[in-house]
Amino acid sequence: MYARVNTIEGSPDRMDDATTHIQEHTMPQLRQMEGFKGFVALGDRQSGKVLGVAFWESEEALKATEEALSSVRSGAAEAAGGTLTSVERYEVLFNEAPSAGPLGAVTSTVGGVTDTVSGATDTVGGTAGNLLGGGEKKG
Repeated sequence: MYARVNTIEGSPDRMDDATTHIQEHTMPQLRQMEGFKGFVALGDRQSGKVLGVAFWESEEALKATEEALSSVRSGAAEAAGGTLTSVERYEVLFNEAPSAGPLGAVTSTVGGVTDTVSGATDTVGGTAGNLLGGGEKKG
């Protein structure tokens, strides 16, 4: 799995606008792209900084979406009242997201994203199961 990390230096008073834009515009576009595996948005309400982390099934899928995502990033930066300051690409070396526990408590307080988080944890769970190679037992 691969990830693209977009950093936006936005306005602290536009964090809710950025969140709404991500939910209503960015996510529907990402979901339609081949190889898309999930997305996490992190925000700092004090500074207005937003990190968007999109997960892709392969390096090829990550590269194939570069051009198409340029306008998506621009729209998110505009909604956040700021500018895109960096785009970085990484191979995901390890990823674990529990399907229950503390994450469940967080999703119940964030309106509209519970289904997305559930889908992401199902995908991550399947990926973690595949890491064992199929013959080993989970401990």
